[in-house]
Amino acid sequence: MKAMVLAAGEGQRLLPLTLHQAKPAVPVLGRPLLVHILHRLGRHGVDDVVLNLHHHPESIRAALGGRVAPGLPAVRFSHEEAILGTAGGIRRAASLLRGDGPIVVCNSDCLCDVDLHAALEAHRRSGCLATLILAPARPGYTRVGTDSRGRVLSFGGEPEPEPGSVAGEHLFTGYHILEESAVAAIPDRAPCDIVRDVYRALCPSGGVGAYFHEGFWWEFGSPELYLEGSLRLLDYPPDRLREISGEHDPLRRLDEAAAAVGPGAEIEKGARFRGRVALGYASHVAEDALVEDSIVMPEAWIGPGCRLRRTIVGQDVELPAGFVADGAVICADPEGEAPPIPRAERTNGLLVLRL
Repeated sequence: MKAMVLAAGEGQRLLPLTLHQAKPAVPVLGRPLLVHILHRLGRHGVDDVVLNLHHHPESIRAALGGRVAPGLPAVRFSHEEAILGTAGGIRRAASLLRGDGPIVVCNSDCLCDVDLHAALEAHRRSGCLATLILAPARPGYTRVGTDSRGRVLSFGGEPEPEPGSVAGEHLFTGYHILEESAVAAIPDRAPCDIVRDVYRALCPSGGVGAYFHEGFWWEFGSPELYLEGSLRLLDYPPDRLREISGEHDPLRRLDEAAAAVGPGAEIEKGARFRGRVALGYASHVAEDALVEDSIVMPEAWIGPGCRLRRTIVGQDVELPAGFVADGAVICADPEGEAPPIPRAERTNGLLVLRL
């Protein structure tokens, strides 16, 4: 089975974590988001994955470098000189996706434990050109209206459904299954959006089906969502976590915290931890530092006496002794060359975004 992971976006909402890497390369519990997704796809029978690349493509290649594991899909790339949109990217990669039946498409900024085998079977039974995997509605996400047969009627009220026809409202997880004929229906223009330019046009004829997913789904598309999603994963027991994320750093109890601790992480005597914590590979937490409900990315250095709560410390950041942060993203900016980011402040070679 073939799949496409949409990975070309610039990750604007996840700044400053995407200043120097693509969003799919950002680590979650020690492994790039993309690696988690590939493990999940491989576990459900996908053996061939196409990635579209644009923003910092070298970071995606580096995230995949040297990863060979039983069941992991083969990966091919579709390069985009300019952003083509969710539908335009699929259309450009069409020659790589055809020839093996229905195509799984998913976003590269979310983790989900959906049963793709069951979703694929529901898609085949429906006879629809596309089937969207939907989750219960949440604030902040476009509501997808469905009828009693499990057909998608509208996205955010468009097209306007017939009065009384909406049986439920949900959110679109970014996972969908397409027939090759649906790919052929994508307009030949760029950028082109799969919902706006394809699915809304198919709704009146009942061409878009729905598969309802009640399990885990989380989008890591903003710093706030990234932090909250990472902490939620640490709440799960190891066997449940493996169902969601596949490969991750070893879990252990660290002082008063549930923690994922990467290889080579160093913890000095007297460092304290509370809540849920992820320490990336080769990170360092010095004496008398307190880290609570926070993410410390690879090769970051937390100085003596630092106090961190609900904070993301970016890769290669060096926090000076006594640094205090409560609800922040901190990234390295040693030369002050990072472009302006709304709400972010520069201080002593650091870029600090308050959450």
